[in-house]
This record gives sequence, structure tokens and C-alpha cells, in this order.
Amino acid sequence: MKNDYLKDLGYLGVTARIKRLSDALSSGIKDLYLANNVDIEPSWHLLLLYLKEKKQSTLSEIAEAFRFSLPAANKMITRMLKKGYIDITVDDKDNRKKILRLSAKAKKNMPKFEKIWNAGQNSVREMLKSNQDFLSSLDNFELQHESKSFAERAKAKIKK
Repeated sequence: MKNDYLKDLGYLGVTARIKRLSDALSSGIKDLYLANNVDIEPSWHLLLLYLKEKKQSTLSEIAEAFRFSLPAANKMITRMLKKGYIDITVDDKDNRKKILRLSAKAKKNMPKFEKIWNAGQNSVREMLKSNQDFLSSLDNFELQHESKSFAERAKAKIKK
């Protein structure tokens, strides 16, 4: 096996390893989309699936559901809007509120998207076959971070 400095660092390399894995998976997803003539970005499947299920939503509801910042959610939505995957209308009762829905283009392409996503999901399941506890460990890690963030923990340790 090749040397892996990040792995050798142990806990000090955890964030870099998570980023490296995320980047590798995103790159693989981009390649998969390209090979299947799909012009969406890796993270868009989240919102496409969400709007398919919910039928409609607001920017703030989406940001809350995904625990994204409003600017991050808005950036994704803006890019999806430019590609024609989302329709936005103004709420009848509140002009300030914008309602997001899947566009006709998104609905038309949904079977193709879902075929790719199912293949991806099955690939992840296959890779995690020998580590059935991965998702619960990830849940626990996120819960620990929610209760007291990495930064808060590190600052407290520096003060000691």
C-alpha cells in the first residue's frame, strides 16, 4: 500500500481525509453525469429529490432542511434556475416569499437522474458493506459537532 501522510497523521488528518474523500466522490459523480449526458452538478440531486417529494418549498425551508446557510442554498438555487431545473413564483399571500418547484425540464429528466442516483447509492452501499456502522458513526460525529463544535472544543483545549 502507498504511503498516506494524511492517514499517518491520525486525528490531525481527519478533516483533510474527509475533504479528500468528498472531492473524490464529487469528481466521480461529475464523471458519471458527463458520461450519461446529464448537465447537473453533484449537489443538485439533494434539491431535486427534495422538491420532487415536497412539490414546492421556499429558500429558507430548503436551507433549514439541509442545514445550509441561506447564501449557500441561494447559490445552488440560482445555478439550477439558470440551467432551467427550477421554477420560481411569488407567493400569492406574501410578495416577499418565493416558491420553488421543479421545472418541466427537471421532471422530464427525473427518470434518467434517478437511474444514475440509484446506481450511485448501490455503489456506496457496496463500498460500505464491510462497515455497517458507518452511517451511525457519521450521525454520531455530526451530533457531537452540533452539541459542541470542533472550534469550541479546540478553543477550550487551547485555554487549558
